[in-house]
Amino acid sequence: MIISKRRSTRGIVLAAAMLALASVFPFDASAQAFPNRPLRLIYPYAAGSGPDILGRMIAVEAAKVLGQPIVYENRPGAQGRLGLQAIKDAPPDGHMLGIINDGVAISQPAQDPELKLEPGRDYAAVSNLFEAPLVLLGRPDLPFKDMKGFVAYAKANPAKLNVATATGASGHFLTERIVRALGIEVTIIGMKGGAENATATLGGHTDLFFSTTSMKQNVDSGKLIALASSGRERWKPFAAAPTFRETGLQVVYATSFPLIAHAGTSRDSILKLHRAFEAGSRAPEVVKQMDDLAYTSAAAMSPDDVTALIKSEIAVWIPILRKAGAKPQ
Repeated sequence: MIISKRRSTRGIVLAAAMLALASVFPFDASAQAFPNRPLRLIYPYAAGSGPDILGRMIAVEAAKVLGQPIVYENRPGAQGRLGLQAIKDAPPDGHMLGIINDGVAISQPAQDPELKLEPGRDYAAVSNLFEAPLVLLGRPDLPFKDMKGFVAYAKANPAKLNVATATGASGHFLTERIVRALGIEVTIIGMKGGAENATATLGGHTDLFFSTTSMKQNVDSGKLIALASSGRERWKPFAAAPTFRETGLQVVYATSFPLIAHAGTSRDSILKLHRAFEAGSRAPEVVKQMDDLAYTSAAAMSPDDVTALIKSEIAVWIPILRKAGAKPQ
């Protein structure tokens, strides 16, 4: 009886100690159960583009892994900054996500000294969902049909050729990079986005612009010519066009689309999101659509690697864009 009584007392003491510890270190059920409610995913650009389509599809598949629906929202404006600001203003619990691209992640911080936008401090990288090169397109009535002719004409006619591009977009800083590498001078014509670039060039108001696969039909029909693409290998939708490297220009570039969350999101939640979206990118329907749109999955890249990539790219583009005097619109 005495032994039994001692055991009972010991159990009471242990229970009291556990309660005391719980009061000091409260159990965070919401963190353990993440996600515990529907998530929101912001794409800070207009609907209908290839990245928008892929983002929606991957979100549907990731939601199955997470066990919660993902509400997808287009929130265009200020070249992606409106969507980014919504994420920064959200609670730091990982339930608000966003897809950004190089324009907002790399180009804008590189050209705007007042914009303090650092991965790991102002937002947390989750994954790099997909990426794709760009293709340099021009009007078919230009006095050249390939990169050799383009360079020769540009050198003989400084600043006569004009390139349509949205200030701060991927095509903008790729333009700045190649003209410096080639030692030529062109005139940059600021536009609001890809649709305006195409309209201006097809209408004969501008000469060249960088684009994605959205212009493939115009190339196939002869309304535009493809001079070169920026990938490591020839881009399937424009297979007849060489890469820049094939023309002797050592420029390789792919525009990336990182998935981000609030900077204060816990590491466990970031990793859970990363695994879910990586799995989503491997769904057969997503793989097929990605191949059809000529994008490449990069979702296996770890959050730390995505952060390092963005930081390294910002460092590369700071001197290029600031020397060019580029300012965000």
